[in-house]
Amino acid sequence: MRFLCRPAVGTGFVVVSLLATAGPALAAETASSEIVIIREGDTVSEDLYATGVRIIIEGTVEGDLIAFAAEEVVISGVVTGSVLAIAPSVTIGGDIGESVRVSSGNLSLSGSVGVDLVAAAFSVDLDSGSEIGGDALVWALEMKSGGTIGAGLEGSQRTLELAGNIEGDVDVSVNRLTVSGPLEVVGDLGYRSPSEAEGLGQAAVGGVVARMTPVPPNIRVRALGLLARFLVVLGLTSTALLVGWGWPKRTRLAGERARAQTLRAFGYGAVVVLSPLLLTGVAAIVAGLAPTAASLPLLAIFAPLIVATAGVVLVLSLVAGVPAVLAAGRALPTDLGLFGAILAGSVLVGVVWLIPILGWIVPLLVLPIGLGAWLLSFREGQEGQTG
Repeated sequence: MRFLCRPAVGTGFVVVSLLATAGPALAAETASSEIVIIREGDTVSEDLYATGVRIIIEGTVEGDLIAFAAEEVVISGVVTGSVLAIAPSVTIGGDIGESVRVSSGNLSLSGSVGVDLVAAAFSVDLDSGSEIGGDALVWALEMKSGGTIGAGLEGSQRTLELAGNIEGDVDVSVNRLTVSGPLEVVGDLGYRSPSEAEGLGQAAVGGVVARMTPVPPNIRVRALGLLARFLVVLGLTSTALLVGWGWPKRTRLAGERARAQTLRAFGYGAVVVLSPLLLTGVAAIVAGLAPTAASLPLLAIFAPLIVATAGVVLVLSLVAGVPAVLAAGRALPTDLGLFGAILAGSVLVGVVWLIPILGWIVPLLVLPIGLGAWLLSFREGQEGQTG
C-alpha cells in the first residue's frame, strides 16, 4: 500500500473513531495529509482513518473508512466495510460493502452500498446506476433518486425527484415531489407535502399512494434550524482544521492563551466583537454634539467605517473560534494532538450549540474568547521578537 500525499499536516484521526463507533477499536491505518490517495491496485488491509484537504480512494480498503476532508472525499474503489465521510463534497462511484454515513454539502452516489445509507446534505444525487442494499434515510434540501433502493426511502427534503426502483415503502416529508421517470415502488408511496405530487402516472406502486398533512411549520423550522446549525458546525470545523494546518505554531499558541488566560481573552475579544456598536455610539455622540450643518458630513464619514468594521468582524468570526475549540479539546483527559483536539473541541462545542436555549450561549463565549486569544498570541509573538 502506498499513500500519495503532500507533507503531513498533523496527528492521526483516531479521535473520529472514538466519536463515531461505540465498540472496541481494532487495528487501523491512519493517514493525515493535505491529499491522501489510495491508488488503484493498492490495498489497505485494515480500517483506514484519514483526514486532509482531499481524500481519494481508487484502490481497496479491507475494513471501514472514516474520512474527514476540507474539500472532498472521492471513492471510486472498494471499501469492504462501512464509510463515515464528512466533507463539503462526497462522491461515491465505487462499491461499499456495508453502510454509508455522510454529512456534506453535496453527495453524489453512482456506485453500490451493501447495507444502508444515512445522509445529511444540501443536495443528494443517487444516480440511475446506484444501488443501495437496504434503507436510505436522507435529510436534504434537494434530492434526486434514480437508482435502486433495496428497502425503504425515508427522510425530509425540500424538493425530491424520484425514479428507478424502491423495494420497500416511501415515507418522506417534502415541499415538492416529482416522479421524473419510470418508478417502481414495491410498498406504499407516502409523502407529507402541501401540494400534490407531479408525474405519478409514471409510477407503479404495489401498495397505496397517500398524501399526508404537512408537519406543523414550527416543527419543520426547528428541524431545518438544527440541520443548518449542523452544517455550520461542519463548515467551521473544516475551516478550523485548515487554519491549524496553515499556521500550526500560531494556532497552538492561541489555544494556550485561550486556556490559560480565558477571562483576559474574553475581554479583548469582546471589545473587537462590539467595535461596530462602539463606533456607532461614537458617531451618534459626535453627530449630536456637532453643529447641524456638520452632522451629515460626519455621518457620511462614519457610516463606511462602521460597515467596514462590521465586515472585518464578520470575516474574523469564521476563524475566531479556533483557539476556543482547541482549548476545549485540550481540556479532555487524552492528548489528541493539534488536529485531534480541534476536531474533538469542535464536536463538543457543536453538540452544546445544538441544545435549545443553552446553545445560544456558545457563540457569545466562543467568538470573544477566540478573538482575544488570537490577539494575545500575536502580542506575545511581537514581545518575544522585541525582547
